[in-house]
Amino acid sequence: MKPAIELQAVSAAYRQTPVLEALSLTVPAGAMVGILGPNGAGKTTLFRVISGLHPPRQGTVRLFGRDVRHLSPPERARLVAVVPQELDIPVAFSVEEIVRMGRTAWLSRWSGLTSRDHQAVERALVYTDVADVRQRPFHELSGGEKQRAIMALALAQQPQIILLDEATSQLDINHRLEIMQLVERLNAEQGLTVLMISHDLQLAAEFSRRLVLLDHGRVVADGPPAAVLTEERLRAVYHCDIRVSQDPQTGGLSIVPARRLAGVAVGRGIRVHVVAGGGCGEEVLRRLALCGFTLSCGVLNQGDLDAAVATALGAEIALERPFSAVSAAALAAARSLVSRAAAVILAPTPFGPGNVANLELLAQALEAGRPVFIPAGIESRDFTPQREAVTRVQALLAGGARTWRNAGDLPQALVAALPPVAGDGCGR
Repeated sequence: MKPAIELQAVSAAYRQTPVLEALSLTVPAGAMVGILGPNGAGKTTLFRVISGLHPPRQGTVRLFGRDVRHLSPPERARLVAVVPQELDIPVAFSVEEIVRMGRTAWLSRWSGLTSRDHQAVERALVYTDVADVRQRPFHELSGGEKQRAIMALALAQQPQIILLDEATSQLDINHRLEIMQLVERLNAEQGLTVLMISHDLQLAAEFSRRLVLLDHGRVVADGPPAAVLTEERLRAVYHCDIRVSQDPQTGGLSIVPARRLAGVAVGRGIRVHVVAGGGCGEEVLRRLALCGFTLSCGVLNQGDLDAAVATALGAEIALERPFSAVSAAALAAARSLVSRAAAVILAPTPFGPGNVANLELLAQALEAGRPVFIPAGIESRDFTPQREAVTRVQALLAGGARTWRNAGDLPQALVAALPPVAGDGCGR
């Protein structure tokens, strides 16, 4: 039997912004798969590519062996139904009228609804618990009722594949479980192929036998829930501590964020200098500011996204002209900022000949006995001709600089690395 869904080296973008990168995925007919990942990982774009709504830049998408590009809209609608997180209905259609639209792909041009069509509509209304509001205008419904009506529309379509894009996010606990049990039943009894995007990792693990974890448009894990949802992998993808445990009686997974020891004021009175650039320092700057650290930043070029973020957060900045290499004057201004900082953090910024001089600021801090934190992976961000950034970073690490991997861990790491005595002349 041909796979229900087959993607081969699919890349997709919006204008010039890449979203999916050479992604390959095969989903057998009758499978129930959870698609996970942080915001911006490419989950919704993946669904748009599968449903034929967004043509890939490269690669091939097949539904039951047929190239989705060669399917007409009615053919695609008979194969795939998409349940979005929300649906905007500008006209005051009733719930029943909307659900009837799910039969459009099955009608000939001039025919009306048959008894089979009416039966499919009635079944969908009852299954999703919206039969009692069938005559109400869609826009008058609550968020949960709207979502169940959209689900009914998809079920009335009688597809072979259903794509749930955060389809239960607005439902209460009772209806969330009812919808998932309904989908589970259709999957088991009718062989409906289900792909489900969810930010509820525990719900996805409970109802999906297979999970696919995306990050930056690529598959980083694919397999059974227990194999995919490991603490180390989730920490790397979601950039926060997550605790995963297994119920010894049911075997189900419990997935909860770990309580952060770093409170909103843990950094109060502590001055930190951040070496960033190219828009790569936003997360570091934001997390430190939320924890109360006093920030400085640079050298940054005027117009750099990190410069805008640092300005918004009230940081002092050493600036250079746009698209210019770091000058001696700008570096001197940054040195002055570093001299007043209790610690220096390097953001995951790329380095070229124009900004590699910024690494001298980290050496200055180390020589003064200040903690220096460097992100892992400099090898992939060094674009200098002689790999100068790698050489300098290796020397910094050998001299006592510390490696960091998760920006969420930096506030606690900073506090742990600094002496507890205030008033040490370094901005504490």
